[in-house]
Amino acid sequence: MEYEKKFKVTEEMVAKGIGLNVNVLSTPSLILSMEITCHEAISRELSPEETTVGTGICMRHLKSTKLGEEFTVKAILEERNGRKLKFRVEAWDSQGKIGEGEHYRYIVNKKEFEEKLNN
Repeated sequence: MEYEKKFKVTEEMVAKGIGLNVNVLSTPSLILSMEITCHEAISRELSPEETTVGTGICMRHLKSTKLGEEFTVKAILEERNGRKLKFRVEAWDSQGKIGEGEHYRYIVNKKEFEEKLNN
């Protein structure tokens, strides 16, 4: 399974927006974009009672992307072992690859997951 999602670097996504001093895509924002892309990729195959939660990420942020520029994240499901999922993720802007890595998610029952949080 492969899935791609486009993003545009907004003020909230730049390093300056999280307290640093440059107007380029922050690493936490790139990670969030990768997580969103992986979640959306698998969500199409889940029942309405299910969702996924992130359990880990190992990624490299390879180059800067300017405020206002678009980038694309690609998620490739490499392994599915029951409820455990492993994705390969890559991201590109107009200048080339900006990030790559692996992201792990776990399929959960939404209601049961939220009930555990409240107890």
